[in-house]
Amino acid sequence: MLGGYRTIKDATLKSVYGNGFVFTPYLSLAISQSLRIGAEYEGGYVKEAKIGLFADPSKLDVHGIHVFIQYGDRIGRVQPYLKVGAGIFSYQLHIEIPSFPADKVDNNDISFFIGAGLKVNLSKRIFLMTEIKYAALWAEPFNDQVDLGGLRALLGFGFGL
Repeated sequence: MLGGYRTIKDATLKSVYGNGFVFTPYLSLAISQSLRIGAEYEGGYVKEAKIGLFADPSKLDVHGIHVFIQYGDRIGRVQPYLKVGAGIFSYQLHIEIPSFPADKVDNNDISFFIGAGLKVNLSKRIFLMTEIKYAALWAEPFNDQVDLGGLRALLGFGFGL
């Protein structure tokens, strides 16, 4: 389980909703001593803000699933690694305007990421991790392309079987 800080690359959305925190549970399977495959879910980025001339309430929710390949050689108790993946992310933007039906965008799009991390084995089964990655995600709410991608700086712990 990892958790940490997430940025939004689009300047307009960043100024309205800001960066935020995410959680990332994952499962992985060792293919060899150095190679792993896995899947992860990223959630927790849900932001509310008042927008527009009349300060209408709005909410942005971005979450999704990646599959990944991870490569890294263990050096004693420490294992630095590189990680790449792709997946499907959902983004929802809801704006409540009293005089109109609610404006809602609820779409899915493909996301890619690349990252690097460090795993520290505390015992045979328990470990700590730190990871930094960049995920790319372009969306088109209201026919205007925005970049919902950004950096993630994550910390966490895990249990190996």
